[in-house]
Amino acid sequence: METNVIVIVGSFAVVVALFIFALFKFVLSNKPKTREYDIDINSAFSAETVMMVLDSSQSTLEDLQEVIDKLFAEYDNLDLNKSQIKNILIALSLHRNAQKDIIIETQKKFQEKYPELEMEFERSVKKGLDARGRIR
Repeated sequence: METNVIVIVGSFAVVVALFIFALFKFVLSNKPKTREYDIDINSAFSAETVMMVLDSSQSTLEDLQEVIDKLFAEYDNLDLNKSQIKNILIALSLHRNAQKDIIIETQKKFQEKYPELEMEFERSVKKGLDARGRIR
């Protein structure tokens, strides 16, 4: 009987020690996460570069704003087609760190360039926002 109590108490102590270790190791760790991409958007900028930043879950709002600003600065050199623009709008709308201001401003800038595609751009943004709502 006494050995059963010792085994039970010992097992409980081991489980508590493992729980505390896991808590400090995984939850309370303050190390910054490494980026899953390392892209220099100033050299060899393309639609793929934009999509890499938009598809990365680790992109911050500042990263998104920087790549969108660069997109419109280099817009005449990129030769984007309609589906690429729609994919950019969907990816931006879907991104967890994108705020409404950057989404709306990007949509408006594309609509200024292609007023005939206004409804398609609105549908793309809505599609991204709807998918974003399902993910959360």
